[in-house]
Amino acid sequence: MTLRPVATTPRPYRFPDFVRHELANGLGVWLVPLPDRELVSVHLLTDAGAATEDEAQAGVAALTAQLLVTGTRRLDAAAFAETTERLGIDVGSESSWDSARAGFSALGQHLEAGLDLLVEMLTEPRLDEGEFDRIRGERLNDILQARAEPGRLADERFIGEMYADGVPYGRLSAGTPETVGSLTVADVRAFHASRYAPNVADIVIAGAFEPDAALAAVERRLGSWTGSGPGHRTFEPASRGGRRIVVVDRPGSVQSELRVGHLGIDRHDPRYFPAIVMAALLGGVFGSRLNRRLREELGYTYGARCALDPRRAVGPFIASAAVQTEVTTDAVRELMGQLDGIREAPPSEDELAEVKNFLVGVFPLRFETTAGIAAAIEPLAVYDLDHDWWHAYRNRLEAVTTDDVHAAARDLVRPDDALILVVGDAAKIRDELGGAGLGSLGVATEA
Repeated sequence: MTLRPVATTPRPYRFPDFVRHELANGLGVWLVPLPDRELVSVHLLTDAGAATEDEAQAGVAALTAQLLVTGTRRLDAAAFAETTERLGIDVGSESSWDSARAGFSALGQHLEAGLDLLVEMLTEPRLDEGEFDRIRGERLNDILQARAEPGRLADERFIGEMYADGVPYGRLSAGTPETVGSLTVADVRAFHASRYAPNVADIVIAGAFEPDAALAAVERRLGSWTGSGPGHRTFEPASRGGRRIVVVDRPGSVQSELRVGHLGIDRHDPRYFPAIVMAALLGGVFGSRLNRRLREELGYTYGARCALDPRRAVGPFIASAAVQTEVTTDAVRELMGQLDGIREAPPSEDELAEVKNFLVGVFPLRFETTAGIAAAIEPLAVYDLDHDWWHAYRNRLEAVTTDDVHAAARDLVRPDDALILVVGDAAKIRDELGGAGLGSLGVATEA
C-alpha cells in the first residue's frame, strides 16, 4: 500500500510591505512596490457594489462596471480597444456585493499611460446607449441560461428561499430578468454619478514602480477628482428560519442538486479564523468530511463541499453536492449527519493539523502575481481591516485549536435552522424525502 506523503513544515513567507496614503479629496492610495517584478497591477475600488443598489434597479452596479471598458468620452469602443492593445494593457472592470473594481496590468514602463486611461474610464466614461443595450442583452441571456443549468439554478433558488423578503442577498448580485430588463442607460449614468467618487474609493498599485513617483502620478491625475459618495449602505440580513425542505421540480433530471445551509458570518466576525478552518475541515478541502463521506466512502457524488461567504453584512453558509436521483434522500441524510457530527465533538489533532497545513501551505500561492497581491489589498480597503492582516494571517490560522473549531461549529452550524433545497425530479424524490423526517417539504416549479 502506498502511503500518503507527510506534510513538511511550510516554507517561510512574508506578505510584501505596503503603505497607504490619503489624498485631500479622500482617495486612499495603497502602494506595494515589488522591484523584482516586471509587471504592475492597478486596481481602483469604489463603494459601488450590488449592495448599494435600490432593489428596483438590481443589476445596475454590474452593468455600470461592465460599461466602463467600452469607451470614454474621447474614445469609442473600437478606439478604446485599439488603445489598450497598442499599450499592451489588460483592462477590466467588474463589481461584487461590496465594491466595484476597475483596473489594469501592464509592464512597469506603461504605468502612467495606463493610469491616464483608467482615470479617463472612471471620470469620463462614454456610457453609450448602444453598448448598454448590447451588454444588458448579454446579461439577460446569462441570467436565463443560468436557470437552465441545475447547479446555477440551485444556487439562485437557495438564496431566494433562505433570506427573508427584502434582503438584497436573496437574489443574484447581477440582478433579476425583471430588474435588469427595466434598466436604462440613464439609470447607469445616475448610478455612476452618485457612487463613483473619491471619498469612497481607493487605488491599489502593486509591482514594478518607484513609490514617490507613483504617488505623484496618482496625485496629478486623481487629486482634482471631485464628488462625494454616500458611503456604505447597511442592512441586517434575516432568514426565513426553521428547518424545511424545498424541492425545485425539474422533471427528467437524472441528478439532484443539493444545497443545505443558513446564515453565516460577516467579514468582521471575531470568530473568522476558527470559522474558516471549521468550514474547510467540513467541506473546503478535498479530504474534508463531506467529500470523504459522500464521495470516497459512499460514491454518491463527484464532490461535496461547503463554505462561508462573509460580506460586509452576514453572508450565507452553504453545503452543496450533486448526486444521482436514486440516492437523494440518503445523501441529504448523510450531509445532515455531518453537520450534526461536527457540532458533537472537537476534531482530532491530526485532522485539524492536516487542514491547517493545507491552508497555511497554499497561502503564498495566492500572491504569485502582482494582480494577486493587488487583490489581497482590496479587503483591507473595503472592510477597513488591520494593516497587519496578511502579515499575521498564517499565525492566526496556526493558532486555531480543536476547541476553537468545536466552539465555532456549535455557534455557527445550525442543522435545526437549515434550509434543504433540492433541484431534481420531484416525482421521483418527493415521497421519500417527505417521509424521511428531515423537515417539512414543499415543491416549487423550475421557472
